[in-house]
Amino acid sequence: MDHLTIIDKAAKYVKHKLFDFEEGGHDWLHTFRVWQTTRSLAMHTKCNKTVAELGALFHDIADAKFTNGDETIAIKQTEDWLQQENIEKNIISAVVHIVKHVSWRKQYKYDAIDYPELAIVQDADRLDAIGAIGIARAFSYGGFAKRPIIVPSAEANRLNDMEDTISHFYEKLLHIKDSLHTEHARSLAYERHEFMLQFLNQIHKEISSHDN
Repeated sequence: MDHLTIIDKAAKYVKHKLFDFEEGGHDWLHTFRVWQTTRSLAMHTKCNKTVAELGALFHDIADAKFTNGDETIAIKQTEDWLQQENIEKNIISAVVHIVKHVSWRKQYKYDAIDYPELAIVQDADRLDAIGAIGIARAFSYGGFAKRPIIVPSAEANRLNDMEDTISHFYEKLLHIKDSLHTEHARSLAYERHEFMLQFLNQIHKEISSHDN
């Protein structure tokens, strides 16, 4: 099966699976953006484009955050579909490797030279977590998880057991820029990172009035 045909079939399958997903930051449109960014990054990096695009399409097919922490569901769904389409075993293995290791929480250490497709998909996924769209996604998930937006210092002692969405920026999002593997992704990340800093500066200015 040629590249365009298999990618088109995979996109239709994943869109069907994720189109009405319960949380807007991890739905089909997120996967679509990651897929398109992957295609762009793949133009600047030597890689197997079929593996990279399939990895992007399946990277969030069953995020463990929404499956009670079960990481095997995404792997099984990916393998089952690729095997059903009679995809070559080496491609299946490479795509599953991406699905297994793409997430931030795994902190999987590897050399991007050895796994360029994983590097590209991971960079594409992380780019979607920063900038304006990243801010929107953070608050989408925060609302889904019933997290407060930000806890003012005046309330911190009373609510010290409650994680707020703004904390997520300092725990993860502000570190993404320096975690990227590909040169083109790093160039795209700069503006998005600066926009997040501006946003955080503004929200802290606004909330500080309630601490005085």
